[in-house]
Amino acid sequence: MMRAFVFLALLCMAACSSNKKESVSTVAEAPERNELPPLQVTLVTGERVMVNSLPGNTILIFYNPDCDHCQREAKAISGQLEAFKNYSLYFIAPGAMEEMNRFAATYGLSGFSNVRFAQTEVADVIRLMGPFPTPSLYIYSSGKRLVKKFSGETDVDEIVKFL
Repeated sequence: MMRAFVFLALLCMAACSSNKKESVSTVAEAPERNELPPLQVTLVTGERVMVNSLPGNTILIFYNPDCDHCQREAKAISGQLEAFKNYSLYFIAPGAMEEMNRFAATYGLSGFSNVRFAQTEVADVIRLMGPFPTPSLYIYSSGKRLVKKFSGETDVDEIVKFL
């Protein structure tokens, strides 16, 4: 529970405020990252993987299970999963695996081969990517290059434009 609080405090810095535009603008910009970061994550299966070794089109979604903005965005994504069929989606949070499994089930993201949930250390995210609000979504091409990043809750139709 403490790890989730630290994640929320360090990465969100007001991401769950009622005015998403204000919350996004009050957070310092993350360092420019144009390729998949060398971030180690642990999938809910227990397998550890390096994000920068992921093959194909990849979307990293940094979230917090308790964040209402994250919950709404997850629900919107699950409603348009067909649009994401050519991408592997990695929902990444610092929480317990049980919380991730519950989040996946609650928001209709369980049982899809291209949707994975993973855990990582807050300090590693900050070191590699800087602070940013949750949810934050990064779209990468199959060449592991950044296509587009979204900081804070974003309308799923806007995300789909970049797929």
